[in-house]
Amino acid sequence: MSRVTLSIAAAVGLAIVVGQVSNARAEVKEGDRAAELSGAKDAHGHKVSLRSHRGKWMVVTFGASWCKPCGKELPAYEKLARHLKDVVFLAVNIDSDVSKGKAFVKRSGLKAMHAAFDPSGAAAEKYEPPTMPSTYVIDPKGIVRKRNAGFRSGDDKALASYLKKVKK
Repeated sequence: MSRVTLSIAAAVGLAIVVGQVSNARAEVKEGDRAAELSGAKDAHGHKVSLRSHRGKWMVVTFGASWCKPCGKELPAYEKLARHLKDVVFLAVNIDSDVSKGKAFVKRSGLKAMHAAFDPSGAAAEKYEPPTMPSTYVIDPKGIVRKRNAGFRSGDDKALASYLKKVKK
């Protein structure tokens, strides 16, 4: 093979690899800066911003109406939100049908928790939650300090214990 052929083959190979890397999705992990929730809106259609809560501990959880563990998680986190008033709790619903998401939030009895709706999936795409629900604890500087995939009995108690420890 000539040098030109080898150079073209190398350039094509590099373009393919770069294309694959640039199309890779970024999963938010512990230690990463929390991505803004672009596309998420509250029940009134206003944009939801993590930046507006900077300086406070936040718990952001992604879930959906079709997710059975989410139905257990939200009421448990609602109880925490009522006791840990200095922590912002935000439930991001990813149902493509906002009316289903709103009905789910209403059934969950959220009063102390904030709810956001992400029917386009833009906010969830930035986080790439590994499962539903997936919860992120964000420190006052906007760094993800803890991530929990799924919801099992006792996760709410573990979260409360963690928050009490780190807020000191």
